[in-house]
Amino acid sequence: MGETTSINSAISSNSSLSLASTQVQSPEKPVRPAWLLASFSESTTSGSRRICRICQMHEGDMVRPCDCAGTMGDVHEECLTKWVNMSNKKTCEICKSEYTNSGAQFKPIKQWSKPKCSLNNIFHVLIIVLLGLLISYVVIVMEERCFYKRIIEKNMYARPDDTGRICVIIILSLAILNNVYTLIAQFIRYLKSQRQIRFINKHLTI
Repeated sequence: MGETTSINSAISSNSSLSLASTQVQSPEKPVRPAWLLASFSESTTSGSRRICRICQMHEGDMVRPCDCAGTMGDVHEECLTKWVNMSNKKTCEICKSEYTNSGAQFKPIKQWSKPKCSLNNIFHVLIIVLLGLLISYVVIVMEERCFYKRIIEKNMYARPDDTGRICVIIILSLAILNNVYTLIAQFIRYLKSQRQIRFINKHLTI
């Protein structure tokens, strides 16, 4: 009995050694740093974001107002409005198609830019005031010379000095109208700059 037990123990020890020698250890998996995993996830998500082709930002709502496909078709309305106002072009420089819009609307008053009062504008206002004072002076002189009584009530002929004063009033009035027209044109341009073109998608997206 002693010999058989020793033989069995030897066989079991040899089999355990053979199994241990034949067993292959699996390689350990490399551990990636947290910053690498974070950057990888950000890169994969950024690839699916829509990016404005003008400002290269992905925040905000975007439209596709032209025939450009892919990432070149996405653009912010505000960015495109600024570009159209600067370039005075209503067609895309890439696909050569016209931008689709639904008209222009005024911005909210809080978003209006402050009007620029230049020295040129102040000069026009001063000229208008000065010419108005000159016209008032000429009218006062004509009243002192009894122009209205002589010409309107008594139907007398106008004297040469009366004709000269009338010509002066006409010339000064035309000068005032010219300066007023300049200021009104600048004011209209300012109002136009406060309007924003509403661009829409050219092709329906499902």
